[in-house]
Amino acid sequence: MKKGFCILLSSALLLTGTVPTWAKEERLLQEPHVYRGIVGTTNFYRDDVLQSSDVEIYLKDGYVMLPVRTFFTSIYPDAQIYWNSVDQQAGVLLGESSIFLYVKENKIVVNREEQPVVGKMEVKNGRLFIPLRNWLTILNECGYQLTDADLQWNSAKQEVTVTVRENQIIYEENLKTPVISGEGQAPVYAMVLTDTYDEIVNLGDGYFFGINDMKDHFKRTYDILDSSGKVKSHYAPGEIFEMRYLGEGMFCVYTEKWEQEYVMDENGQKQFDVVYDSINDFQEGLACVRDEKDGQTVEGYVDANGTLQIPLQFASGGYFSEERAVVRDLETRKYGVIDKKGNYVAEPKYKSCKSFQDGMALVQTEQGYGYINLQGEEVIAPQYVWASDFYDGTAYVLEEQNGPVWLINTKGDKVRKMADQPGDSYKSNAYCLRISQDVMLPSGIGENVDRYYDKTGEISMEQGKLLFSLSEGLCSVLDEKTQKYGYVDKTGKMVISPVFDEAERFQDGYAVVKVQDQYGIVKNPLLQK
Repeated sequence: MKKGFCILLSSALLLTGTVPTWAKEERLLQEPHVYRGIVGTTNFYRDDVLQSSDVEIYLKDGYVMLPVRTFFTSIYPDAQIYWNSVDQQAGVLLGESSIFLYVKENKIVVNREEQPVVGKMEVKNGRLFIPLRNWLTILNECGYQLTDADLQWNSAKQEVTVTVRENQIIYEENLKTPVISGEGQAPVYAMVLTDTYDEIVNLGDGYFFGINDMKDHFKRTYDILDSSGKVKSHYAPGEIFEMRYLGEGMFCVYTEKWEQEYVMDENGQKQFDVVYDSINDFQEGLACVRDEKDGQTVEGYVDANGTLQIPLQFASGGYFSEERAVVRDLETRKYGVIDKKGNYVAEPKYKSCKSFQDGMALVQTEQGYGYINLQGEEVIAPQYVWASDFYDGTAYVLEEQNGPVWLINTKGDKVRKMADQPGDSYKSNAYCLRISQDVMLPSGIGENVDRYYDKTGEISMEQGKLLFSLSEGLCSVLDEKTQKYGYVDKTGKMVISPVFDEAERFQDGYAVVKVQDQYGIVKNPLLQK
């Protein structure tokens, strides 16, 4: 698939450090073609170019009847058409799309889905004909673009015209991309390379698992490590079946039945038994717990001692962020926001609600998406069909379906129009926005066209992919010359020299790296004082 290969190749250029100064950007183009047939003749044209046809176009029961082979091969020259004269069935392969025509049953199946049929198909003079209006249904299912207005009949000329728009992905060189540059500095190891472990896992908060025998739980050994590689606690094979980090220095131990058994600290000191059905991660000193009560699932919050601080009274509960947590009310089944005492700051009246970011939380009502502040006040009324979180005082919003995307401030004022072209999905992070459009090509192959924007406007695909890959300001890349991984910043400047065989994402100031069979932990120089 050539188009897919171009997209993958573009990504590979970034990773190999040979990105050109200017990149080829994906653009969706709908190219129209006009097909014209004259009733009572064999004349059938594509953009005024006569096509090959040996049978006449005719009228029957008020419908223009077009020959299958002529129309399909005009649309797609490489179409493969098969005919079973005994059963009067035809099969057509139009790129990746399949069309089956059953004359006796008057049935049309496109891509395994039966379609409504207008009028009746028939065989005449050894050729299969289909009423014109069915072509609209068939071609739309195959990735072309037609509406009722694209079918026109001129009774005076006894002429029919069909306008078919073909989706095409073209590539334009118009946006500057980052160039991988510089040699970077030597890595600063928090833990030097060692072959002690089969794998080291970055847990966050400066904690790591050092694990041996990853495949067999009963033979596996665990070490809880700090960022320097110091062993905080050790567990021999069979001593612990499974363990998960809960955050804030707390670890949950699992039984062989994958049940949460108890919570301990980094030194292996048991803090409390898990007396609930489940416990989630700690954040800002509290963790959400779930249990069964009166036949329904309820959730509340415990502290680091396992003491229930907020009663089991919610249908679901999220993590605390900026001293607020999103919960779902048992009675209304709507979402609201509570403080650390379990009191509602924002009443449970929302269809959805996200965690706070920069003092703002994204909420949804029947009117659309809007924002509330830490006091639960709707500072930007729900009105958008899509909206992002706030980052550094701005957010991306879509006012209406197929409308432009705007950058707004915390007052809801429009700062800049970002994009006019609509998308099928939108995603953003602290660095940029990605607008994705799903496209069905005439070959029947589905494609995805992505465009990227930062707060100043559109950016190149390579720049966007780099920004989406950043973690704590750095992204691992493969150097083409050395075939080693290093870390670059958002401009493509090499910050940590490419000396690793593997280089994972940074988390809380540290990243796990591998050289041959040895693992180590490196520091993020952007966060070092």
